[in-house]
Amino acid sequence: MIPRAVAASGAALALLLAAACGSGGGGTAPGAPIPVGERKTPSTVTGEDLEGKPLDLASFKGKVTVVNFWASWCGPCRGEAETLEYVYKENKDKGVEFVGVDIEDTRDGAKAFTRTFGTTYPSFFDPEGKITQAFSTVNPSALPTTLILDRKGRVAVQFPGLVTTTKLEPALAEIVAEQ
Repeated sequence: MIPRAVAASGAALALLLAAACGSGGGGTAPGAPIPVGERKTPSTVTGEDLEGKPLDLASFKGKVTVVNFWASWCGPCRGEAETLEYVYKENKDKGVEFVGVDIEDTRDGAKAFTRTFGTTYPSFFDPEGKITQAFSTVNPSALPTTLILDRKGRVAVQFPGLVTTTKLEPALAEIVAEQ
């Protein structure tokens, strides 16, 4: 039997995590495709990558793109980094792109993260979290958050919190299959 204090602590933690992550996707369940007519395009997303080179989300338009919001200090971000890299490598030959958005972080911390986890796709360096504002219609403020953009650059799927291969791959395949 589970002691009441442990059960209560677990329940409180679950409520806290649910509130922190939020659904952010309006009435659409996390990980479920947003109906085409309800999809929103983020405003202009430009900036620098982790090396200080220009990066523009518009350069991915025409391809299904996975956008992951992360930070080197975020435990769940560390937990999903290898999953994201795996799914990226499995899908890049299908015309799928991945781009990260490293927020509220240091450049050195972000670079160390990508070296540690072998991340090969580019990431925006966004120490002030300004890029998140471009996605305000889906509120990717909880870390991590992963979005799938359709070929028109609209947010098609949102995963607040840690994403797994078993959740990301089927959702990605569904958006890739759209014409």
